[in-house]
Amino acid sequence: MTSNSRRNGARTLAPLFAMLALAVGMAGCEGDDGQQGPAGPAGPSGPTGPTGPTGGGGGTGATGATGTADGDLSGEISSITIDSATSGTVTVQFTLKDANGSPAVGAEAKNFEFQIAKYVPPNTERPGYWQSYVNRSEQDEPTTAKVFVGGPERGLPTPVEGQPGTYSYTFCTQLANVATYQYFGSGAGEPTCATGVSVANAGPIASAAWDSFKTTLDLAYDPAAEHRITILGRDGAFVNVVQDFTPAELPAVMDHTAHEVVTNVSCGACHAESVEDRSKLLIMLAKSEKGSGHLGRRYQVEVCTMCHNAAGFNPETSTDTAWETIDLKAIVHHVHQAEFPQNSPFGGTGSIGTGFDGGLGVQNCRTCHDNQNPLVLAQQPASRVEEDKLAWQTAITQQSCNTCHAVDFSNHFGNQPDNQQCILCHGPGRSVAVAQQHATPYSTPNNPELYPGAKTVAYEIASVTVPDATNGRPVVKFRVLVDGAPVNLKALPTGVTIGGLNMKLAWSAPMPLPPAQADGDSNGPAIPMPLDWNNFGGATRTYYNNTTNLNLVAVDQPTGVTFSTAGVIASLTDPDAEGYHTTVAGINPAAPIGFPNYANLTLKGVAIESYLTINAMNISGQAALKGIDGADTVKRMVVAIERCDTCHERVGFHSNAGRAENPQYCATCHNPELSNSNLFEGLATFPLAPGGAEYLYRQQSNNFKDMIHSIHAAPFREEQNPDDPFNFIRGNPLTSGGSGPMVFQDVPYPLQVNDCQACHEPGTYNLPESTSFAWSVVRQDQANLVTTANVAAWDPTKPERRGPAAAACGSCHNAPSTLAHIDANTGSGTGGGESCAVCHSEGRIADSVAAHGG
Repeated sequence: MTSNSRRNGARTLAPLFAMLALAVGMAGCEGDDGQQGPAGPAGPSGPTGPTGPTGGGGGTGATGATGTADGDLSGEISSITIDSATSGTVTVQFTLKDANGSPAVGAEAKNFEFQIAKYVPPNTERPGYWQSYVNRSEQDEPTTAKVFVGGPERGLPTPVEGQPGTYSYTFCTQLANVATYQYFGSGAGEPTCATGVSVANAGPIASAAWDSFKTTLDLAYDPAAEHRITILGRDGAFVNVVQDFTPAELPAVMDHTAHEVVTNVSCGACHAESVEDRSKLLIMLAKSEKGSGHLGRRYQVEVCTMCHNAAGFNPETSTDTAWETIDLKAIVHHVHQAEFPQNSPFGGTGSIGTGFDGGLGVQNCRTCHDNQNPLVLAQQPASRVEEDKLAWQTAITQQSCNTCHAVDFSNHFGNQPDNQQCILCHGPGRSVAVAQQHATPYSTPNNPELYPGAKTVAYEIASVTVPDATNGRPVVKFRVLVDGAPVNLKALPTGVTIGGLNMKLAWSAPMPLPPAQADGDSNGPAIPMPLDWNNFGGATRTYYNNTTNLNLVAVDQPTGVTFSTAGVIASLTDPDAEGYHTTVAGINPAAPIGFPNYANLTLKGVAIESYLTINAMNISGQAALKGIDGADTVKRMVVAIERCDTCHERVGFHSNAGRAENPQYCATCHNPELSNSNLFEGLATFPLAPGGAEYLYRQQSNNFKDMIHSIHAAPFREEQNPDDPFNFIRGNPLTSGGSGPMVFQDVPYPLQVNDCQACHEPGTYNLPESTSFAWSVVRQDQANLVTTANVAAWDPTKPERRGPAAAACGSCHNAPSTLAHIDANTGSGTGGGESCAVCHSEGRIADSVAAHGG
């Protein structure tokens, strides 16, 4: 895959700050988290630096202050020496700084992990990989197999006298001797380590699997090969330090990461500790767990590859005759293939109709290998070489492909005994190129290739006018683009037909004072000019109670026109020079639609959603939403789709993903008036639930912010209140396509749940200051629902509601005590309101933004 000749970029050792990153957890890899070694004596305090010059503003200059080796540290390796006279003894010197940039002292009393590996280049039989020189035997328990696996040395660094924050460590492992004894625990010539230095092991390996594998090991020290040293902190020191180098070129080292086929930043699209720096990762851990356990200490891809490589095996799942790999690519491919549904970053297509299989599994290779999402791309390492960016397309191997595809290579277009011919068919531009074979019908930054026959679709609304406020009927100027070119909807191209293309009207009407609830709970105040959609008097939804249709409706949805309705297409103007059509007033000439009580509405918008049918595939574009011309008549922008797409790649729901890629539009339907359209609460088993298992369902808000918070906080909610999972039923529980049981209790959220900017635009997650934000419906009851024959009697003020701040915060913080606190601090009646801001606004005793790291 790579050659040493193009890896000649070098530098003398200069600052290389450590990044926190990916660590893939695995049950059989915990051997290196064994008994802590004894603490060494505390080193002397460093000298106090001189007082710096007084600044022009009267400030005091630097004082040479030091910090402690606790919490988040940064580190760099300042020198590497390899003593050939002592069989390749390696000594590394490194510096540590605390979060304030001060030298970190006291690390000599903490265990650190030190590992060194060489890069074994690829050949026709296998990919290239990092081979650790420090290896050990491992056995999960007496009944499991004993296997070979990489593992670091654990020991105490030595402080360098007179240089606070600078330390040295001499490896016990001597590079020239490793090939002889092969692993710690072999009992055959392995070195005796100094006091306080240890390598976990489980004794000698004796098995048929070992006899077969050991002949393939390449442990010979090669000064001309690329090498890597990693240093990990323990005992409360959070740091991963990585340095790549070639021994023959020391003291110069590489100025880039070698063989960077996956970047920490790409993984950080979904797994960042904070989206402000996506190179610092936390994999399925809360910040409170950082630094603990196997995952919490190892958070950089380069660290993971030291053990998770082609020469590492899982004792828990291996046998004495067959070992199972813990190679990083195998684990990551398997995990992301098995755990994520189609609307994940690795599928991202959903069901798209006939002519295409929606069950795609792992699709978007760039997501991990070279993430191109604009928010992620901006943080990608500038030093990364082009060959590594393209490796997923060019370094094609049976070992990589078969982590997902079960191919019998002995019968794959003849016999393919090795990787030599893979590039001939699967390389860039070839007949079955990797990128094209992973294409979807939707072009995204990480998957711009399209499935054969698919085309890109986009909707644009140029203007929305309302000529007559009395009837509120809009005139909409719009166009539909296919592959970037406007199409004439009155004379569609071959292979393109009108599918579920819809135009919707959404609005917000004044909200009257709600009556008090029988149990005394507040329903909130009157809101004359609400700043959230509510669609009062709009389209209806039918309610069920379990599988029983109650023939009751709620009127809280946008009204719309489907363009396949007779006469709608014919009524459009012919396209103008830029391809724009214009509708008649009210869009549908046979049954015009309009904004009710137009003059009293706060928000007014028109949207286009859903799909065209193109070559038998239902393909949608980003839903478009536009307010009335010249007026601020749409909801405030709180989240951006680019933020959603760092994890989701493409967001599309409800009937062939037609409602796609526009959270602003999602909020028109998922507004504060929306609860799930089934009144059933309790335990139930439904065929369409995951595995057909029994789950607890209850009434839940389906307001967009409340629903999204609740879904993404599923593990956090369960931890606080396991009796309150976010599961509900929409409509008939026996149907699908947007109806049925919705089970979100086990949805994993890979980012940090308190990292609000993962989804929110900056400054949009403070406590709401306006009293015009709507209160969310938490529960519906039959008293608030009406028959289709009596829609006029519908009263939108009666359901149980929760205030805008409490609804957002209570979606995640759902402990009974917290909900009681919310209820106790919510008023009722004419003066009803929330008192959250008294304690939780900016600068107050329990500042909510500060609590979320803002």
